[in-house]
Amino acid sequence: MFHSDYKHIIDRLPESLVKRTCERLLHHSKDPVPLESIFGKSERIESYLRHTLEIYENSLNRKKYSGVQTDNSAWPDSSNQMLKHYPEENNSRVMNELKILSQHLLDYNKQTFGKFMHDIEKEYREQVNANKKMRYGIKNLKMQVLEAEKELASMKSNSIY
Repeated sequence: MFHSDYKHIIDRLPESLVKRTCERLLHHSKDPVPLESIFGKSERIESYLRHTLEIYENSLNRKKYSGVQTDNSAWPDSSNQMLKHYPEENNSRVMNELKILSQHLLDYNKQTFGKFMHDIEKEYREQVNANKKMRYGIKNLKMQVLEAEKELASMKSNSIY
């Protein structure tokens, strides 16, 4: 339904919420999004999906901290028999939580350090260009020195005779 670049966001949302998000975009009262645009990449769609994910995860966190258990946010406590009898399921839950955590970390780093890295890259490119200009200037000066040396050698040889 959405562009494949948004898979890391969509995978963290329930299917019903993904469908509802698509419907909301298609039938937005002020500015509906055409169906073709939903299949493509768009900053508007990506930001709306991120916004939806943020709201969804906030609601999960509220439920988690209020004592209401949900399927993917509640961890069984150590006294639970499930830990002893279903290690594969526990491993998959841990892996899912790690995937979500790593994606959160990537998103956070991209938001936090994105502009910083962009500025560093820009400064680096400017320094590379300045170095190229300096090298070109040095080559020109070397050529001028060689020409001057030749001129001096020529003048010296002419003055001896």
